[in-house]
Amino acid sequence: MRRFFAVSIVILSAATAAAATSSQLLVSTDWLAQNLGRRGLVVVEVGERASFEQAHIPGARFVALADLVTERNGVPNELPEIAALERTFSAAGVRDLGRIVIYSRELIAATRAYFTLDYLGCGDQAAVLDGGFAKWSAEQRPFESGPAKNRAASFTARPNPDAVVRIGQMRILVPTSQSMSSDLAVVDARPVEQYAGSESGPGVARAGHIPGALSVPWTMNLTSGPTPVFRDAADLRVLYHDCGVPLGGSVITYCRTGMQASVTYFVLRYLGTDVHLYDGSYIEWNCAEGTTVYANAVSGSLAQPGETG
Repeated sequence: MRRFFAVSIVILSAATAAAATSSQLLVSTDWLAQNLGRRGLVVVEVGERASFEQAHIPGARFVALADLVTERNGVPNELPEIAALERTFSAAGVRDLGRIVIYSRELIAATRAYFTLDYLGCGDQAAVLDGGFAKWSAEQRPFESGPAKNRAASFTARPNPDAVVRIGQMRILVPTSQSMSSDLAVVDARPVEQYAGSESGPGVARAGHIPGALSVPWTMNLTSGPTPVFRDAADLRVLYHDCGVPLGGSVITYCRTGMQASVTYFVLRYLGTDVHLYDGSYIEWNCAEGTTVYANAVSGSLAQPGETG
């Protein structure tokens, strides 16, 4: 990522994206079944302890989603301090070396965990299980029950601060994105109703979206059906191209609180795009003094409803 500095704040510009997908970031249930138990591979379920103890992939470690987010200055679902995240992954037996495969009951928990690991410098060795526990279970693959057999491991972060964009940067990047449309885009991952302003969403006083943002609801990244998986890379490239997102440039994604946007973050990372997540997201932007919001505009959108977050 090439960076330019103005008033001591990083401004993102166009970057050369990888020509091929980062295929190691997404693994199938077939791949996991064949590699389960392999030395150096750690499988991690992210979510709620009760459902994990009822049934989980054999040998999986457990990380509570609640330990990967915190509230800061009234903004929910922010990244905790690095030291706290190191303790969380160490206690779960996740090392900062080797292969990490993440899965969950709800996709957003897995992609949020991926974003967190990418922020900690482990994104290239982490992967998301396509279809998660739902697909594993539907295929009648083996599972086990009971508490996690977590064994403490050494996890030391190698921070990647460029994964995250803060509001101070957004105040400069938003007008920049409007004048550098071919190089920099801001993507709103919320349902189109929230983007357009016909629905506000919990905690949102000013309905609408960040000026210049393109609407690509996070659910558009998935196939339909009882066990959705990610659309193939070619379809995903067409989706974002048709929405005006420059896959060869820099992209900032946001949603209501930074959870839905983690799906978009993961997909664009998978496609080799220079992507960043505005963690404060619309909740922070909406409440911040001096910010502008747009409503009743849905240009560049391929709409489909999704969950709130």
